[in-house]
Amino acid sequence: MTDYKALMFRSPTLGSDEQLYNRYLRKHQRDQNKGQFSKDSERLKVYKAEWAFQSKITTQSLKDVKEAQRYVDKVTGSVTYSKITTKNKGSDIKLRAKKSHHGFGYAGMAYRSEIVLDTDTGLNIYTVLHELAHTAGHRHHGRSFRQALLKLVSRFMGTEQASLLKAEFKASKLPCGEPRKPLTFEKWKAKRERIINAAGQRA
Repeated sequence: MTDYKALMFRSPTLGSDEQLYNRYLRKHQRDQNKGQFSKDSERLKVYKAEWAFQSKITTQSLKDVKEAQRYVDKVTGSVTYSKITTKNKGSDIKLRAKKSHHGFGYAGMAYRSEIVLDTDTGLNIYTVLHELAHTAGHRHHGRSFRQALLKLVSRFMGTEQASLLKAEFKASKLPCGEPRKPLTFEKWKAKRERIINAAGQRA
């Protein structure tokens, strides 16, 4: 994982190459994991990819909230979850039923250490895994969330299902691989100079 703070210049002069490079680094960091540092702009695209995925599989149902809580405990107690989480472990995650089922709503919603499920639409293992990817510390729907979700799906639903989900993400142009590394200051500066020179020649 790139240490962006280590790459940034401290107190650069306004308008200097160093200050502009810091700006480039901040934008690069936001773009690699959209939603972590800015608006959760990929949320709807993720939902649409998930809907397409779910239309192709049969998701195991959970009988009630008690069974869902046991499933949450099973997942959060696993080695897989311990590898993706930066927040909660073991029985830290509590699950409860959504109070109202009227009107437009959601199948599940995750908070810091709690998951709320709609008992009409959310009592299935995929919805629980989706919410657990959030409780693991990925509060958005960006790259790191998708990576965490794919690992959970692979472990608890199977590699075939994980491949199907990854294909839907790819079809929606939602990257799931490792993030691109930023340019070094020297390479960024050389690239910027080439762009400026090319623009000058066209003028």
